[in-house]
Amino acid sequence: MADEPVRALDATDVTQVITALQEWINGLRDPETEQPILPGHLWLEYVEESNGLGFCIKSDGGVVLEEDILGGFSAEVPFMIFHTTNAVPDGVGAITQPLSDISAWFRKNGPTGLNIGARRSPDTLTTLKGPTDQSGKDEDGNTTFFSVFSLTYYEEAQ
Repeated sequence: MADEPVRALDATDVTQVITALQEWINGLRDPETEQPILPGHLWLEYVEESNGLGFCIKSDGGVVLEEDILGGFSAEVPFMIFHTTNAVPDGVGAITQPLSDISAWFRKNGPTGLNIGARRSPDTLTTLKGPTDQSGKDEDGNTTFFSVFSLTYYEEAQ
């Protein structure tokens, strides 16, 4: 891979990839228990759920890492998964456990089963930053934790 990105990834491509990731993550199950990896639905926009948990996926964009002479390219899309809650757990570990679980699943399985569209082949799925408190409690008593991940993929030329 190149040291410097070639160019910014088109916003439409990023949106398509993030939407595919969201749908795929919502379908992930623990192979032993068949329970969802996340205990709530992962949304593209924050939606508070009745159990006080809210999960949201966001990206600030992506970059093209390399382009070939035919027009195909390798790209990277960093993304964050946010978990907002007003729960008062026994410890921070209880709140951040869903983010740790998704990170462990990614580490063990990578992008297995991820379909990000025709001509696109997922390559790697890594955790860049583990569960982190975004800014402490807000005025409503909610706390948001987030983890940062990165998906790299190859897109064939048209």
